[in-house]
Amino acid sequence: MQLGSLSRWLKKDAPAFDGQLFSVSVQGRGRDVVFIHGLAASPECWEEAGEFLGPDVRCHLLHMRGFSGLAPSGFREPMNFLKPMADAIAGYIRTLRGGPVAVVGHSMGGIVSLILARDHADVVDRLTVVDVPAFFSVLINPFATPGSIAGIAQHTRRSYAGKTRAQLQDELRSSTPRLVSDPAMVDRIVRWGMTSDVATTADVMAEVMVTDLRGDLSRIEAAVDVIYAWDKSGGASKLGVDQVYASSYAGLLRGRKLRIDNARHYVMLDQPVVFYGAIRDWLAR
Repeated sequence: MQLGSLSRWLKKDAPAFDGQLFSVSVQGRGRDVVFIHGLAASPECWEEAGEFLGPDVRCHLLHMRGFSGLAPSGFREPMNFLKPMADAIAGYIRTLRGGPVAVVGHSMGGIVSLILARDHADVVDRLTVVDVPAFFSVLINPFATPGSIAGIAQHTRRSYAGKTRAQLQDELRSSTPRLVSDPAMVDRIVRWGMTSDVATTADVMAEVMVTDLRGDLSRIEAAVDVIYAWDKSGGASKLGVDQVYASSYAGLLRGRKLRIDNARHYVMLDQPVVFYGAIRDWLAR
């Protein structure tokens, strides 16, 4: 991260929007692009977007309640986070009165963005999903179904929710290096997880695991680009990762797929130049 962007983030103004399910900070002026972060993450993951995309882009950085220091919503229902979030984001975009906008969603935010594009075609001009299959659990078992994974999802929910803070910190310390290759970023991502509401994180984690959108992709009218990461430390071959994403997104009507090498799950942090270059190209199409 550039020192300038860190300074701007630390001095950021009050949210431009503060709703029941999320708040929004806005950077820049120009074409509207909405950025949606992932599970137990922070809008800080997009902090360099404005710097790389330039003055002609207005970045809307969502911060979902329950994550990275923002108190959880009192309106959340167990196993019913993703669809209400997508509906609320659609409502926010309609307040912009600029017509459909470009949307970028990372990880769990990518799942939310797919639901948004499926159910609210009028607000999404184009979509980029970052490093998540349309059914997350194929990363656990390529033959998984929502039914076969349901028991594992609930076990994962109970296990995560039952951890002490010390146990949670130990787990995040050991797992986060698999998500980002830059050691300087590890502490920040651990902080995001430690300041996220445990119950919300555990519940949404389980919901993501049983949410299969592969059969809904043909209902999405907007073009959907899919950016995904490959790193030799992950153990999978490039061909294997390509096949996972090709199969998962086979139902899309329009869009492109791009693998970014030497990057882990937080692609935008590991390879910001390549990532935001791809976003600029996507916006220009």
